[in-house]
Amino acid sequence: MARFLTLIDRLSRLAELAAVVLIFGYCALMLTEVVARAQAKSFSFTWEFSQYAMAAIFALASGSALRTAVHVRITLVTEKLPENLGKWIDVLANLAALVIVATIVLAMWTKTSTSFERNTLATSVTKTPLWVPQALVLWGFAQLWLDLLARLIRRATGRTYEWRSADKEQADV
Repeated sequence: MARFLTLIDRLSRLAELAAVVLIFGYCALMLTEVVARAQAKSFSFTWEFSQYAMAAIFALASGSALRTAVHVRITLVTEKLPENLGKWIDVLANLAALVIVATIVLAMWTKTSTSFERNTLATSVTKTPLWVPQALVLWGFAQLWLDLLARLIRRATGRTYEWRSADKEQADV
């Protein structure tokens, strides 16, 4: 089980790295557009590709946000409950989240595979094959599902399930 959880953590870090790379790409696209507009020009592809990047960034970083406990979470009720009861309510919430995210993954899989099979292209000048940005979003949501599964397993078995200081230097911990 520990190997499986370690694999999920490594895949999560890879998705997080992809999100960071996309953030830098997004910034480069926006800076390119700002410079172009300062010279009374515009590039149509910058807006299109930045929209794809934002969707992929959101999806790819969501699992990492869950793992490092920076996601939005309301703990008003669970903090007032006995620890063991709070734990099992959290486990049930994770099960519900797994079902919801599985539905999203299935929908994205259908959308991506349909775009690939039909060779659907963007209606913009670039004619981008839509399955490419859709596949990045699919990857992100599939990774979120895996991170939810790992959190559920860790929570149910009493392991550490959140890394609130995951990116701090050892001297800071």
